[in-house]
Amino acid sequence: MVSTISAARERVQAAAERLFAERGYKAVTLRDIAQELGIRQASLYYHFPGGKEELYVTVTERGLQAHREGLEQAIAGAGASLEAGLRAVLQWLASHPPVDLARMLLADFPAISEEHRKRLTDLALDCLVRPIENLLQAAQQRGEGRPVDTRFAALAILSTAEAMHANARLSGKEASDLVETALPVLLQGLCA
Repeated sequence: MVSTISAARERVQAAAERLFAERGYKAVTLRDIAQELGIRQASLYYHFPGGKEELYVTVTERGLQAHREGLEQAIAGAGASLEAGLRAVLQWLASHPPVDLARMLLADFPAISEEHRKRLTDLALDCLVRPIENLLQAAQQRGEGRPVDTRFAALAILSTAEAMHANARLSGKEASDLVETALPVLLQGLCA
């Protein structure tokens, strides 16, 4: 019985995670999630008694943790150069659905409780921004690149990855095919 409950809960989380990622918190209803799964809306409360917000927080936490693990592994396996680290970060982000951190911070998080908003904001920083900040700080300590605000640069890198996904949709390419296009823009800027 426990494995059936776990499997059902996992199906709910997977469907909710995909819908929230595609549309954002405000645009997704429990009815949408139930329809996606072919179940009654009331059944969702069995797994998530706190409703939509509890479900959103759960899947967002899970997704952010997965991103942290993936980014940290990509960076650790990339080698010591800034270019290799950035390539690994961009490849990892390109090979996963876009995070849309700006939408999360500007639209999704303000629609949930203060407690959850603060927790998810802190988690987003820990999971998405800090691994990239650490990469950039290590490169600066090695004398690679010029001194920059590493928080701003990390957010710019995340935005670049989201732009790769947008460009892929517009061009019909894969986001991972755009890593070598994005990398020189990040490393050298627009003016050489």
